[in-house]
Amino acid sequence: MLTGMIRVTRNSHAAQGGRATGMRLRAIVALLTVVLTLAALQAEAGLASAPPVLTVRGGETLKWSIAGTHNTYRLLRRTPDGYTVSTVVGRNSTPRPDPGAKVFYRVKAAYGESTWSNRVSITYEPEPPEPPLETPLEEPKPVPPGGEPPAEEAQPPVEESPSTEGEEAPSEAVGDPHYRLDAATYFNPFALATFVPWVKSHVSVIKGYPPFSDVYVRLFGMPVVGYHDPATEGQAPLGQAGIEAFVAKVNRDMAHGYVGVHIDDANWSYNPSPGPRVALANLIEAIHTAQPTAEIEINSQYHDIWPLMKAHDPDVERALRYVNVVTKEFGVGPTAGITTAKDYGEFLQYVDTLHNKGIHTSMTGDYGPGGNTIATMEYNLATYFLINDGGDFVNGLNQTPTHWWKGFDVNLGEATGNRERSSSGVWKRSFAHGVVYTVEPQAATQTIKLASPMHSAEWGTVESVTLGPGQGAVLAE
Repeated sequence: MLTGMIRVTRNSHAAQGGRATGMRLRAIVALLTVVLTLAALQAEAGLASAPPVLTVRGGETLKWSIAGTHNTYRLLRRTPDGYTVSTVVGRNSTPRPDPGAKVFYRVKAAYGESTWSNRVSITYEPEPPEPPLETPLEEPKPVPPGGEPPAEEAQPPVEESPSTEGEEAPSEAVGDPHYRLDAATYFNPFALATFVPWVKSHVSVIKGYPPFSDVYVRLFGMPVVGYHDPATEGQAPLGQAGIEAFVAKVNRDMAHGYVGVHIDDANWSYNPSPGPRVALANLIEAIHTAQPTAEIEINSQYHDIWPLMKAHDPDVERALRYVNVVTKEFGVGPTAGITTAKDYGEFLQYVDTLHNKGIHTSMTGDYGPGGNTIATMEYNLATYFLINDGGDFVNGLNQTPTHWWKGFDVNLGEATGNRERSSSGVWKRSFAHGVVYTVEPQAATQTIKLASPMHSAEWGTVESVTLGPGQGAVLAE
């Protein structure tokens, strides 16, 4: 009896051992499958590095941040006559001038290592009038082929056909919105390889919150700016020690692949303020000195900074020499405080002034009372299209792959003209594939009849729209 029991037990152990071995093998195979799948997804996400950040220095020289691994870049130059793509070795270039023209530029890492950068422009002075015939012309001085090489890394651009490497010119349409994701904690659950395709197809730049947002730099392969607030993170009032501590945070972020910094509460007069205006200007200048290629965003309230800009405040003017983006917190929503027709028009003029300085704006969603509505997002998006020059950004509140307003998917194409204002307070801008309208605050409610049916994310297909003051419509063909 005992022997039988032992024999049965031995057989049972053998069977269990066999099953355990099989289970271990299946577990190993499953684990390898998961690892290989994740590696493939991560490899796909990392095919392209974050696009370079392009800036204009000294009025004529282009400089950009690092992208890719070959130190070789593709420079796109767009003029009214078309575009060309050239190859540049190094991270700066002084293109040949095009007298009297406004020329737009973008850059990307060669060999498909990044997507295209932001767009910048240079407006060249017209040629001086030719001297009278009796005045002897100076013999032209010999110029090396390709012009003078860039100041830092040599080899000037070589003009090539736009079809080189099978590339197509990036869309320059100002009717194609650039969505700027504010990836606060609500977005943490989407920091997964599963959502890489969605983010890449919907988002142009990410405002992240270090150190968690380090994962976005690695995962999504697109520009990420790091959020920091000197007024609430312990650097205020801004003395030298506080400035050094803040710059150390920016240095850490840049070392982890961020393209720059978002300075919240960059208030010049309002509270919370990181310190006197001179200290805030010193901070921005110190960031640029430590990280010359860093994109610098500041969240300065429109009603705070605009009067100082008009008064030519020396600290504000000094700071803006180094700023790339000024955030318009709350957009034009209820919390923005833009409640009069005059103020709305002034805001548009304010953005134009920033553009003339080579600075863009980011129109954020409104998280105040009554601000997170479709009507508010439509008005904010329509206003964005009135001002967008191709380098501005827009966003909505807490937008995710599972909670996304389709209005941000619109593409109206290239603008066919500048914005216009009617005597009744209706603002309009036409595009190749649509039109936008806003009715300024304090104006009367108005019904706008369309020449043909058009589509709105808010109302569907319509032949007319009725807008009250502080409302907008984005209409696509």
